[in-house]
Order: sequence, then structure tokens, then C-alpha cells
Amino acid sequence: MTNDVPSESNRVRRLFRERFTFQISVDTPHVPQGLAVAEAALKAGVTILELGTPLLKYEGVRNVVPIFRQRFPTALLLADMKTMDGGEGEANAVYSGGGNVIDFLALAGEATARAVCAVRDTFRQAYPAIPRLAFADLLMPMQGPAGQAVQTAKRMLDAGVDGVGIHLQYDARRLDPALFQGSYLNDVACAVFESVGDRASVQVVGGLSVEQAVALARKGLRAFVISGNLGLPDAKSRYGLPGDEIKRLIRDFIDQVSAAG
Repeated sequence: MTNDVPSESNRVRRLFRERFTFQISVDTPHVPQGLAVAEAALKAGVTILELGTPLLKYEGVRNVVPIFRQRFPTALLLADMKTMDGGEGEANAVYSGGGNVIDFLALAGEATARAVCAVRDTFRQAYPAIPRLAFADLLMPMQGPAGQAVQTAKRMLDAGVDGVGIHLQYDARRLDPALFQGSYLNDVACAVFESVGDRASVQVVGGLSVEQAVALARKGLRAFVISGNLGLPDAKSRYGLPGDEIKRLIRDFIDQVSAAG
């Protein structure tokens, strides 16, 4: 498959699989705060800006993606669409607005995965110098345990996606804090990574603390998503902090996780 992928898209695919990457979830309700968070995160060294689902829903995909592309012309932009149906239309909206990556829900199944990947391939062919990727998000615990997650990841890769995310659902971890504090996310992420990590990126997301991310890095995982808690061991959003403080916390996350590898 990689032989048919334009060089820029293939370069980013390799980046996510072979080197440490850090993604910031810009889960703000409005664009101005989102831009401030993104600017601080880029200064701290993040690899990719995630246009979070709340921001995309509150402000609109066709507004948000072009605004961030104009403000950050060279940044990698991922749209966390949480698509469950209509993959073709949603992928078109992301890519045509200047987005590099669409993230959809693996729960949607192979039909949606193939629809998203078909649009990705069309944009790759038309604009080969611009990286275009498609990621499938596996929501835990409803797509667990580990064995089930592994099989879902394999089906998504067979459908053509470039990477998968192991995502501990926000509502689930709020309802049951023990789910977050235990080894569940670690165990599932490691199982998926051991199965498919040699051919696709495996991101981990779900309010990760620095300590959790460090443990995963020591197991060989390289793609991490920083949530609103900014690496601290709680569920508190810190996007209202001054930019310098956001930058400091993200830089600390990146430094500690990178050192663990």
C-alpha cells in the first residue's frame, strides 16, 4: 500500500509510526480560545493540532478548519470528527478546508472507513504535496477488551486507514474513575500496538497523565494525545490558563515522555 502513497503522506505516516509525536486536543467551545491553546502548544513542541469535536460542532467544520489553516499555514491539522456515518461528506469538508487528517469512529464500521479513505485517496492524487491521512478511533471500553480491540484495529487497517487511536471515552472515565486510574488503557493500547504497530501508528488518548504516557513510551508506543488536563493526573481542563503556563505543562509532558523512550 505504501508504494502507492504520495511521498508527503507517506512521510507523515512514517513520522507517526517511527518517532515520538504529540497531539494537542483543542477541545474548546470557541475559536479564539482554541487559537490561543494551539499557539501555546506549537511553541511547546507539539507535532499536530487536533481540532476537537466540541470546537468543530460548536463553530462548524467549514469555519474552523480554514481559520486554523490560515493562522497556522505549516501545521499538521487533524479534525476529530467522531464520524459514525456519511464519511464521504465529512472527509470532503475536512480536506477541502485544509485539514491533513480526519479522525472517525471505528464503531462506524468498514463501510465508513472505506468511504473516508476513498476521499483521502482522491485528495492525495489531486494534491500530492499535501499530506492526507485517515485515522480510526477505537472507543474504550465499548470496543474492548484487548482482544476485541485488536481485531477491530486489524479490520480498520484492512479497510485502508493510516492509523488507529485507542481512546478511553470521556464519559466512561468520568463515570468510573477506577477505569482511568487502573491499567485498562495501558493493557489495551499495548495489545493493539504489539499486533499492528509495525505497520500503522497507534495513538493513545483519554486524559493521559504524564506517568501513564511514560509507561506506554517504555513499552514502545510513540504517538500520544495531550488532553485538557495537560498531563496532570485529574480530569480538570486547563485551557483557561495563561499561554505560558499551558506551554510549560505541555513542554513538561513532551520532555518526560520523550526521555522515557
